[in-house]
Amino acid sequence: MSAAIDPLILARIQFGANISFHILFPTITIALGWMLLFFKLRFNATRDEAWMDAYRFWVKVFALSFALGVVSGITMSFQFGTNWPGFMERVGNVAGPLLAYEVLTAFFLEATFLGIMLFGFRRVKNWVHTLATVLVAFGTTMSAFWILVLNSWMHTPAGFELRDGAAFVTDWQAVIFNPSMPYRLAHMLLASGLTCAFLVAGLSAYRWLRGDRGPSVLATLRTGVTLAALLIPVQIFVGDMHGLNTLEHQPAKVAAMEGNWETRGHVPLVLFAWPNEATRINDFEIGIPDGASLILRHDPAGVVPGLNDFVGKHPPVAPVFFAFRVMVGIGVLMLVVSWVCAWMIWRRGGIGPWMARALVAMTFSGWIATLAGWYVTEIGRQPWLVTGVLTTAQAASQVPGGMIASTLALYLLLYAVLIVAYVSVLFHLASRPTQPTPEAPAKGRLAAAMTPAE
Repeated sequence: MSAAIDPLILARIQFGANISFHILFPTITIALGWMLLFFKLRFNATRDEAWMDAYRFWVKVFALSFALGVVSGITMSFQFGTNWPGFMERVGNVAGPLLAYEVLTAFFLEATFLGIMLFGFRRVKNWVHTLATVLVAFGTTMSAFWILVLNSWMHTPAGFELRDGAAFVTDWQAVIFNPSMPYRLAHMLLASGLTCAFLVAGLSAYRWLRGDRGPSVLATLRTGVTLAALLIPVQIFVGDMHGLNTLEHQPAKVAAMEGNWETRGHVPLVLFAWPNEATRINDFEIGIPDGASLILRHDPAGVVPGLNDFVGKHPPVAPVFFAFRVMVGIGVLMLVVSWVCAWMIWRRGGIGPWMARALVAMTFSGWIATLAGWYVTEIGRQPWLVTGVLTTAQAASQVPGGMIASTLALYLLLYAVLIVAYVSVLFHLASRPTQPTPEAPAKGRLAAAMTPAE
């Protein structure tokens, strides 16, 4: 394996596998922290034990997700030293402080107060427990903020100068609020919200299908569906703005996303094709006339950059092209499923079995969309690691391909086992019936108001 594949490619695959596994769990915890706060505030306001039962169930999911995120994040950090020493050598003065801020917010807020969330409800005052939930939710968001600042800076670097080949910060405000940061941050936070919403709705629908019609299940089902229905149109709007920002700063990436080879106007929106880099045309193309020009330039005759303007300097086309369509396709499914379910809940009083099964099928749809979007973003940056500053090849180490291949195989095996175990545990938890709190049984009005139609 190592003799046939360049060590640089192996190192990229290894880091891609690590970050693909890692990103799954922060994508859940960022939004789930705020959803737990919503459950707690609803309990505080109503004293309805259904909300506290929901909190107790989902805080277990949060803790499990947080633990796997931390472990995989530590593994990923080792690779900066083993496989990518050039990264810290060249831009460590920028990346180091940002990563340190992320660690501080993740460990000092999330890890510290998560224990109170899990075990402190009967041991500390209610306001302390609520405050712990606030701080953990805030910590997850701040953790995401610093990571997205660094990632955005790598795409659109600003506020620095090069001295003897190394980057030194000249303006921290420009580093933090670099040109793409607001769009990436908003897009990622919304992606987390949608991932969490469909996870909550999907597992709640699974519990409902198994006969658990307790008020906490119905409350989380309704909450997940409503959140998804509200967020998906906002995500589509923000995604469009993010695309326009990418067009301005990374035109080669947009050309790959659209499968557009020649700079021209009246560019079709390609629904399907097979990008052929050898002939530099699209095979089997099916598209909507003028669609890409209309979306990207708001003008059917608008000129869209083509890949032939970036020969030797554009990303591999097929992975970016197909990943973008997977992301958009999942987004359309999210829109349809969430809106149909929301309409059924609010107009008919509940969903039926067939729609519950659709929600179960969409449980991890947020993961698929997030990974596809991440591949568009990161593969689309190639050949740059930091745009215009550092290429991926320049940052790579001289570790032998055989060593990278062996550790890659171990990582893939471990991650496959952990993913299967994680999903199995979630559905095992969802298979257990709700146990109402003996001293304060759930009120009946929530159940009566939310009983889905058979």
